[in-house]
Amino acid sequence: MRLALPLSLLLTTALPVSSEMPAPQGHVLLTLGGAVTETNLPARGENDGGLLGYLEVQHDGAVGFDAAALDGFEQFEITITYGPEGNQRDITFSGPRLSEVMTQAGAEGKTAKPMAMDGYQAEIPWDRIAENQPIVATHADGSPMGIGGYGPTMIVFPPTDDADQAQEQAGQQVWALAYIGVE
Repeated sequence: MRLALPLSLLLTTALPVSSEMPAPQGHVLLTLGGAVTETNLPARGENDGGLLGYLEVQHDGAVGFDAAALDGFEQFEITITYGPEGNQRDITFSGPRLSEVMTQAGAEGKTAKPMAMDGYQAEIPWDRIAENQPIVATHADGSPMGIGGYGPTMIVFPPTDDADQAQEQAGQQVWALAYIGVE
């Protein structure tokens, strides 16, 4: 016997974790939460602890990407001059395009709000993501980026000669990235 549920109940019921997105098998390096349509992680509440708890991140479900998942995307390299003032050098970062990671999470066309482990958060509108094609770097000079450096992941934009655009992107090039809120 099939029961019909009232429309109001259907609209207020939390969505289950998607069976189409495989659950991460390794440590989650990057989580996308908020306005995502695909999920493989459960909802996070106010007192769930851990790094995302420290950052006061809450969501109704999210997509977690481990190293294997991020490495499974097509990889791109971007070489930029980077580092602390007075100690900058050319670094070749590699990883998937942010646009492809967001599309996989069901967040195409939305705004990314990458958040660093220290709570710094930027905002990158979809039109800038599509136009400039930044990557979610997982490697620097061929080595995985660890915590304590620029990792576990980092948003990296291709270099530009436009000074205004370069300044805007400098604030969006979030390192020590663990979470991207999607709006």
